Amino acid sequence: MSDAFQQHGQGNVVRVGAQVALAGMLVGHHNHIEIADAAIPSPITLRVHGHHNRIVIGGASEIKGLAISIGNHLPAHRTTIEIGDEFTIEVGGRFLLYNSGSSLRIGRRCMFSSGITLRCGESPHLIFDRDTGAYLDISEGVTIGDHVWVGEGVYITKSVSIGDESVVGARSVVTRRFTETHVAIAGNPARVVREHVQWIRNPGLLEEGSAYHRAFHDRQAEFDPREEP
Repeated sequence: MSDAFQQHGQGNVVRVGAQVALAGMLVGHHNHIEIADAAIPSPITLRVHGHHNRIVIGGASEIKGLAISIGNHLPAHRTTIEIGDEFTIEVGGRFLLYNSGSSLRIGRRCMFSSGITLRCGESPHLIFDRDTGAYLDISEGVTIGDHVWVGEGVYITKSVSIGDESVVGARSVVTRRFTETHVAIAGNPARVVREHVQWIRNPGLLEEGSAYHRAFHDRQAEFDPREEP
């Protein structure tokens, strides 16, 4: 383990794969951290304060800058982060799990842009019902499906879900659950702005002869100066 990541506690398990540069600090007992081999050099800053937390990041990721915080000056216990294989994220990503019991699950082949913040709860600040005294800052977890594209500067709050094969527009603020698949959501607060969406990471992945391939290349040909007489 690199000197850039320090541990203080007992019963912790930390496994870090090839090309992952882990920095930060773990303070607590019986935490489990497992990060598989990355596809490119991937810097991750991880700060954990608490006990029995679990972080698992799948293989073939491309992480250009991600900071994960579990707890702050107050500890958080029994939180869970699970990120599927082939996860990519640009610089400036922040996943903040400040509340005990928080969970974050991100599916396979998701693509996150730059400057994305995902916050599960408001700790150390406290929110109560004034009449009953009930503690209100309770999250049912954040779940993001497979093959989801999250645009630049998106802010995701607690108790959010995003369905498979969806797109989240840049600068959106996502505050509720979206069960639909193949949709584009955008705005503040985010809402469904288009249905029946299929996104593809780059032109090289278009299946030759498919409707997507034809539509893209027909559009390109309209602006290609080589097509001029």
